[in-house]
Amino acid sequence: MKKARLLAVLAAVSTAAATSLCAFAQAQEKGTVYFTSVKSTIGQGVCVEPVAVPFYEGESGIDVVKRAAEVTVTDSEYGAYITAFKDEDNGAELPDEIKAVCPETTGRNAEGWLTTLDYTPESGWSYFLNGEYATVGISGYEPADGDVVEYRFTVYGYGADLGQDNSSWGGAAALVPAVNAAELIKTAAAADKSLPEYKAAIEVLGKFGASQDELDGAAKALANASAPVESAPETAPETEPAPVNIDTGVESIAAVFGIAALAAGAVAVSRKRT
Repeated sequence: MKKARLLAVLAAVSTAAATSLCAFAQAQEKGTVYFTSVKSTIGQGVCVEPVAVPFYEGESGIDVVKRAAEVTVTDSEYGAYITAFKDEDNGAELPDEIKAVCPETTGRNAEGWLTTLDYTPESGWSYFLNGEYATVGISGYEPADGDVVEYRFTVYGYGADLGQDNSSWGGAAALVPAVNAAELIKTAAAADKSLPEYKAAIEVLGKFGASQDELDGAAKALANASAPVESAPETAPETEPAPVNIDTGVESIAAVFGIAALAAGAVAVSRKRT
C-alpha cells in the first residue's frame, strides 16, 4: 500500500513538472514591439506614452495593444479593431487647422474614454506601423521584433488630419504633411523618463503638425542624452623625473679628494715594495 501511494505521488509530481515545462515553453517571448497612442488632433498630446511591449508565439497586434493599454475592442466582419482607449479628458482644444474645417464639434460620449465618434462624426483611432499608415487591420497584424505601433486619434477626413491624403477617392486632402515618428517612439520607450530631453520628446510627439525635422531632432537629442558617458582612458601614473645633479662644487671636491687618496695609497704600496 505504501509503495502504491509513493508511486502515485511521484506520478503527480512528474505530471506537474511536465505541465510547468510546457507552460514555460509557451511563455517564451518572441520579441518586443514599441507602442504609443497620441491625441494631438484634440490638443491633448499623448494618450499612452511610448513603451516596450513583449509579445509571444501566436499573438496578434490586438494582444500587444491590450498589454500596453486598457482598450475597447469591437468585432466586425473585417476583424476586431480598437474603438476606444481609457483616457481622462484634460480639456480638448482643437488646432486651428482642424477648427477651420470642423467648426462644430461635440464632446466625449463616455467619461474616462476616448472613443470613436467623439467630437466629430468622422473621428476614430487609426494606427501606423513603423511610421507608415497601416494597410492591415490590427487583428490581422503579426508582430515582429522591433516593430513600432502607433495609434493616433483622428477627427477629420478619416485621417486627413494625420497627413493622409484621401482626395483620390473623393475624401479630404491631407491637412498636414505625413511624418514618421517611429524612431522617436522607439528611442523614448527605452529612455530614462526623468531626463528633460524625454519630456521635450513627448511634447514633440504630442504636438499637432510637428515636422519631420522636429521629430528627428527630438529623437537625436534624447538618444544623445541617454547614451552612456564614456570614462576617460586610464593613464599610467607619472614617474618622477630622475634628480638632476646640480654642480655645487661638492662633487668636484669629493672627486679631488678621492683621486688624492688613491694616489696616496699607490705611493704607500710602492714604498713597501721597495
